[in-house]
Amino acid sequence: MWGFGAVSLAGIGEAALHRADAQIANEAASMAMQNATSDDGPPPTPPPVLTNVQILQEDRDAVNLMNEVALTPRILPGGVKQFTLTASKFGWNFYRNVNLWAWGYNGQVPGPLIRVRVGDRVEIVVHNDLPEPTTIHWHGMAVPNDMDGVPGFPEPAIQPGGTFVYRFTVTSQMIGTHWYHSHYDDDYQVDAGLNGVIIVDPKTPSPSMRHVRDVLFVLGAGKQDGSDNENTFLINGKAYPDTPQLTVKRGTTVYMRIVNACAETFHAMTIDGYDVKIVAQDGQLQPDPQTVSVVSIAPSETVDVEFTADQTGTFPFYDTVASSLINPNDTVDPVGGMMTLIHVVP
Repeated sequence: MWGFGAVSLAGIGEAALHRADAQIANEAASMAMQNATSDDGPPPTPPPVLTNVQILQEDRDAVNLMNEVALTPRILPGGVKQFTLTASKFGWNFYRNVNLWAWGYNGQVPGPLIRVRVGDRVEIVVHNDLPEPTTIHWHGMAVPNDMDGVPGFPEPAIQPGGTFVYRFTVTSQMIGTHWYHSHYDDDYQVDAGLNGVIIVDPKTPSPSMRHVRDVLFVLGAGKQDGSDNENTFLINGKAYPDTPQLTVKRGTTVYMRIVNACAETFHAMTIDGYDVKIVAQDGQLQPDPQTVSVVSIAPSETVDVEFTADQTGTFPFYDTVASSLINPNDTVDPVGGMMTLIHVVP
């Protein structure tokens, strides 16, 4: 059982919620994230200090993920959709002055969104540029056993410098919001950034989704300063105040996909001033959708919720677990971590 600390954000002023200038990231000392070396090995190499251009690209990646901008496949002969993912180590700016080492796909945390339809034949080429083996597991999707990404059952892990091609056909049982992640040393590799989202659409788009704002928020975590526990909490790879913010017009129906890509931590997400209807869990439509004020989501779960933005204003979307709303070593922001803002405009 776990305890939730109730948090109210209604009294936070505009100034306290203002995003820091990215230049701060280059003026303050970088901080190293726990890496894969042992205690007896050499000291970790500090992550690079990122340029403003790099940080702005990270911010764009976070916004694009929120807006469900997906990786473009290469179309092979016969119509096979081929996606390429390269797992590598790189510097990432999680918030303000904290540049950390990340392990991710295609230089992003989380990895790029993959979007496919029922009937698609899919080929996903994975290159391993990491210093240790890795795999990809397609969580919640019934792919062939040798494509499931569990090392040794039956396929071995992808060795450093190696490549593996995952192949499967998308079936109707796969429709919904799912995620992909490493299944090798996954407690470390998933939190280091080796995860992403895969959305499976019906063969024929649902007419009910044509006038809906479809958005994606991936809840993530990292282990900073050698911590054994998750202590850096993220939305789409960023901690507040650098998380992507959503703006919608009043009257818009919002379909929000929430993915808990944390390896260890439960979260309880809420939108101040709004209740939401739980439409699907782990890709499965709910026969009797429930309306709730707080969405409880366990590690590895996905939850799709829906609400109509019928009130104008700015509404925090955040984890009610108080420990998820603090940025380690951040002496500037009164609130950080797993929070963003939803702006409803006339």
